[in-house]
Amino acid sequence: LSYAFPSKIIKHWYIQSLSLALVARNLCIIHKDAPNIDPESAITAGNAQGVEAYSLPTTRTFGFNINVSF
Repeated sequence: LSYAFPSKIIKHWYIQSLSLALVARNLCIIHKDAPNIDPESAITAGNAQGVEAYSLPTTRTFGFNINVSF
């Protein structure tokens, strides 16, 4: 989710462009009771992709990006 500020607002700050973005990963689990399945894990390059082998589940992360051009 991102927002680019209009140029008429930021021209008073001597900035050419300004954008803010929110980023998030693993916000929800669709099937919580499916054992040992994580689509982001890969123990082999074959048919076993998505099967966890004694690993921790991926964490939920949140962050933000700021892009400024002068």
